Amino acid sequence: MSYLVLARKYRPRTLAEIVGQEVTTGTLKGAIEEGRIGHAYIFSGPRGTGKTTTARALAKGLNCEQGPTAEPCGVCERCLAMDAGADVDIVEIDAASHTGVDHARELIEQAAYAPMRARFKVFIIDEVHMLSRAAFNALLKTLEEPPPHVKFFFATTELHKVLETVRSRCQVMRLEPLTESQIASRLDWVFEQEKVEAEAGVTAELARRARGGMRDALSLADQLLALVGVQPALSDLERLSGDGGGREVDELLTAVEQGNKPGVLAALPRSFGGEAAFLELILDHLRGCLLAAVSGPATPEIGDDPKLRELCVARAGRLGAERLQLWLEELIYTRQRIESLPGQARLMLEVSALALCDVRTTLPLSELVQRLEALEGRVGSGAAASPAPPPAQGSARAPAQAAAPAAASPVPPTSPAAPTSPASPASSGSPATPATQGAPAPTQAPAAPAAQAPAPAPAQAAQPAPHRPGAPGPHPPEAPGVPAAQGNAPRTGTTAELWKAYIEALRQSAPSVADVLAARGKLVEHVPGRAVVKLARLLDPERELVKDARNQKTCSRVFSELAGEAVEVVLEDAAATRPGKQDPYTQKVADLFGGRIEDE
Repeated sequence: MSYLVLARKYRPRTLAEIVGQEVTTGTLKGAIEEGRIGHAYIFSGPRGTGKTTTARALAKGLNCEQGPTAEPCGVCERCLAMDAGADVDIVEIDAASHTGVDHARELIEQAAYAPMRARFKVFIIDEVHMLSRAAFNALLKTLEEPPPHVKFFFATTELHKVLETVRSRCQVMRLEPLTESQIASRLDWVFEQEKVEAEAGVTAELARRARGGMRDALSLADQLLALVGVQPALSDLERLSGDGGGREVDELLTAVEQGNKPGVLAALPRSFGGEAAFLELILDHLRGCLLAAVSGPATPEIGDDPKLRELCVARAGRLGAERLQLWLEELIYTRQRIESLPGQARLMLEVSALALCDVRTTLPLSELVQRLEALEGRVGSGAAASPAPPPAQGSARAPAQAAAPAAASPVPPTSPAAPTSPASPASSGSPATPATQGAPAPTQAPAAPAAQAPAPAPAQAAQPAPHRPGAPGPHPPEAPGVPAAQGNAPRTGTTAELWKAYIEALRQSAPSVADVLAARGKLVEHVPGRAVVKLARLLDPERELVKDARNQKTCSRVFSELAGEAVEVVLEDAAATRPGKQDPYTQKVADLFGGRIEDE
């Protein structure tokens, strides 16, 4: 006798045996008991969640000789024929191989005849989204008003590809992915029936790798039993496939956090061909970390494994929600590239993992804003602008904190008790005397001779005169390459406040555009009559949204109302902007630091 795989051997045969789809099965049971059985159903959901199984169980309950009933007897002729797949009145069709309009015509002709033995003639069409548009249109009339003895049950993993006219004629039943605890519980029962003595945690690990599909979990269990026999252990799962497990994912991400590039390459699975599956595991883990960072450690979305929850909470505390989101976005782009070039999957995964090691490429937007505000403060106070050193691998917030003292307002030199600025050459280049180490110098102390005194710092040379009551305040000095402040408003904080107010005002007119600008954009220039918004890392749907002429007019109108003058808002896509002098913002930064831009 040939071997029957676990997924077929333990396939549910009644609605009551289906695991994890209580809403769908409860609705169908109520329809049978109340006599409200529809003529057409669409079962939609991910793979392995029980779409075709639910359709078969419903057909069995409708045709049972004791029915229609939600609990078929399983011993009558109709139930036995259904279990054996030999019922001539239950027609199962694979839409992937019956896509044309001719196949639809054959189905319509069969529907015109009464069932031979059963109560209803049931058509179960799997992967119905594969039907052509002509085939769908040919079915519409029969689907809307079928003969009373005909039922249509459709199954699909891509409901959005089914024509709206077809969906409107059916009752849509959405099946959800199963939880890890539901899959693990079912596997425990299957192992008990098969007399398998598995080590503690084996079924939980199989459930985690199945990612919501019961059929995937049973297929993995079949492979494991074929590999090691009826006493599998957790260590055997590492040899099961090349997609890695939770330990491999944790080792890889730990190496990424530490910036250990050789460790990152060593942590990747050695076997080739499983890069896409391993990337899915990384995305699942980082999603759990992001949920822990946003919703708290008690969120049920992380899963039931206490060790996994502990890892996610700890990593969320170290990285933060913004950086986790940047990591997820980068890896999602990697998944898209792997799908388009599967032959280079290994290379793309290695390059993306190494890129995440560089903390400068994954700085959150809030930290970049802090650095720019600190730089604006230094320029506005007249301090000498010098390039900031690269951030340390261990802490991304150190440069922003180090620049904070330099942003403070300088003390006028006429004050006799003013201490020497920490950034001045006097404190950094000459040793401290006992008088300077203790209390401030006495007021009657004579000034140093001009020939021996060190050259004043630029901040002291540009010190404004004391402000007289009623007189107009002095304007801060302008730095080369930096645009003038907006109107008569002070420079510091004005751009950030204006951007925040603009986003809030735009949400009233175009909320979807406002969400894209808030997540991807930054106001980099505002002069009378013109405002430039730089957009980075745009997805294709977002790019189409901001390119729409009506949305661009709305952006300009809202900014004009906010500024009290006519302002044209220019939305610049960073991916479409060439480096060099064609990019005004890049040119201003280069002028500020005295740098040179080289086109690549």
